[in-house]
Amino acid sequence: MSSSSFVRWGGLAAMVGGVLWMVVFTLFALRPSGPGSAPPYRSFEGLYLPSLVSAVLIVVGLVALHIHLRSIYGRLGMAGFVLALVGAAAELVLVVSGGFWPWGRVGAIAVVLGSVLIGVAALMVNARLRWGATALVVGSLAFFLLDTEAARVWFVLPYGGAWVLVGYLLRSGGVEAPPRPTRVR
Repeated sequence: MSSSSFVRWGGLAAMVGGVLWMVVFTLFALRPSGPGSAPPYRSFEGLYLPSLVSAVLIVVGLVALHIHLRSIYGRLGMAGFVLALVGAAAELVLVVSGGFWPWGRVGAIAVVLGSVLIGVAALMVNARLRWGATALVVGSLAFFLLDTEAARVWFVLPYGGAWVLVGYLLRSGGVEAPPRPTRVR
């Protein structure tokens, strides 16, 4: 499979993963809170598999975005990609093994911060990806900065939406990587 073909398929994976992410967390947000809990916690029971599938699809989109931008987004983008990939791997291992806290949260924070770095790097080099990169930065920061469970449950939705937009741009070919600048002698 050529890299341009993988980027398009990765874009589709990101779109499906982003939509599934939003569905999973909407279902989670609509669940009643546990009685007498402070803060009130919701059960994630029954949502582990769909959340795992959404995360894997988003990681495929992340890899596609990296392949698309790796030659131009520099060290900042590479650092974001590695951070997000390591965080996603940590979350995957923990979910599959049945563990979650506190390392799952550390993995989630790594994914979100890595996504912010990738979005910033993409904004710095690729005007054609401006809306997707902006959505990725805003969605990631909203999820990261709003540190109460009730707020995070709803503000995790822009993160999924950002991946839908980035995936759409990758899938449709609307984010051609600009050529590398040439040196003038």
